Amino acid sequence: MAIVTMVVAIVLQLSVVAALDLPLGPPDIVLIMLACAALVEGRLFGVIVGFVVGLVADLLSTHVLGQTTMIFCLVGYGVGLASDEAERTAYLPLVVVAAASALGTAGHAAMAAILGDVSLTGTQALLRTVGAALYALVLTPLVFPLVGVGLRRLRGDRS
Repeated sequence: MAIVTMVVAIVLQLSVVAALDLPLGPPDIVLIMLACAALVEGRLFGVIVGFVVGLVADLLSTHVLGQTTMIFCLVGYGVGLASDEAERTAYLPLVVVAAASALGTAGHAAMAAILGDVSLTGTQALLRTVGAALYALVLTPLVFPLVGVGLRRLRGDRS
């Protein structure tokens, strides 16, 4: 069910969010949701969901197959490493999700450059990275509790 929700988020990302004309580029809601889910469930869940959702995103895009899959797997695993600490502090999800969004966006730009797609200059990539972190800081207080409650309900944990 978590993967189905993430696939719906991919469709919303590609159809609605990508069309927004925001100054620092559109926020990556799929990456934010993935980071929140990995922070709640852990690194194994983060890698598996990151792989499946990244593969679906790659199949729906025009870039090289596997680019988003690799970035999402790395983000899911990296954020999942902090899952044990996420419930102890209120600010940790903000910092971790913002860092994951920034690193994921920078990773996309770096992968595109490595693969020969120079659609973004260095300055544009830096602005998108900063924008991703700022958007994540704004969206995480809304998304993290919803993802946490949804995943706990899927597990059957009512607490």
